[in-house]
Amino acid sequence: MRDQDIAPDDLVFRRIRPQHLVKDPKAPGGIRASAAAFTDETDGSSMSGYLNSLVLDLGRTAQDVVHGKSANWGVAAIPVEALIAEEQVVALDPITNPQVPHPCDLAHVEVHGVKEPKGRRDRISRASPLVYIIP
Repeated sequence: MRDQDIAPDDLVFRRIRPQHLVKDPKAPGGIRASAAAFTDETDGSSMSGYLNSLVLDLGRTAQDVVHGKSANWGVAAIPVEALIAEEQVVALDPITNPQVPHPCDLAHVEVHGVKEPKGRRDRISRASPLVYIIP
């Protein structure tokens, strides 16, 4: 499922920690995000990301998603269709008036749904190419 305002052919940009970048000769560029990068947040809230169409509407790019992060952080582009196929619900969750503003706050989304079994996260990972890594 998805929020009515989210097109199934859109993308969710997910920030990927350096420890979740793994070598994979079958992946574009030889690196992909591990399945561990596609879990809910450590505080128990749903996995989050930024909706590509809204990032673009803000005049931003995938690179802006990792604004303020250090070297080797990456951005994966998760097809909304892939999330729907894995019984995930993509919902708009714009962040307004944060203590520390981020350039993509208004494009924020949450991805609700059970992330287990690991095979589900593996399929999401393989459908989500990395589109940027901070040098």
